[in-house]
Amino acid sequence: TSRDLIVALSQQYCYLLPALLLSAIQPSDIKMIKSAALFLLALPSFVVSFSVGGPTNHDGVVSREASMPSSSRVSSMIAGACIAFAAAAPAALAVSGGGLDYANLDISGQDFSKGSYKGKDFTQVIAKATSFQGSNLQGCRFYKAYLVKADFTGADLRGAALEDTSMDEASLRNAVASGAYFSSSILDVKDLENADFSDAQFPMKTIPLLCDREDLKGVNPVTGVDTRDSAMCP
Repeated sequence: TSRDLIVALSQQYCYLLPALLLSAIQPSDIKMIKSAALFLLALPSFVVSFSVGGPTNHDGVVSREASMPSSSRVSSMIAGACIAFAAAAPAALAVSGGGLDYANLDISGQDFSKGSYKGKDFTQVIAKATSFQGSNLQGCRFYKAYLVKADFTGADLRGAALEDTSMDEASLRNAVASGAYFSSSILDVKDLENADFSDAQFPMKTIPLLCDREDLKGVNPVTGVDTRDSAMCP
């Protein structure tokens, strides 16, 4: 019947996608996206309920066939709603710091400050002038990321991987970068004052140049560790 066809189409287009996304989104993330997913889950019942309340015949009885949308129209309507949701969800999740990672995205100039992104993948991300101030970036992977003028002031970079990055004029002021992995681009960072580099890994050839920097000084306000001592500088 037409009703069965609508339900079948609804299941095909809308049940799986929202259910999968709902399971991936953390409870504290993106309430609007969750609401949209719940709407899509309820859409099949709504379509069926709406369609049976259509025109009446000459006896005053609802004519189901007259009120039922065509199968192609229902299919297009549901598919369109799901496609729109699928297109919007990744971007919204990315901006919020939700269930998706950021590899290969362009987040230049965006505000990622004071957020929790622990363990996220920022591989080859383009983050020019992006603010990560005060954010939890523990264990994050920034391999080959473009971090020119990025601001990591006060960020928690413990165990983060920043190899082969571009870090011209970036700031690591007050950052906790203990156990982090750096390449020679650490020398391009604009501000290293008060950073904690305890057990951080640097290419051997960069260590003397790093220790010669005037801004490699101070004490980290979180850990109380001396910056020069943490970098194993004399």
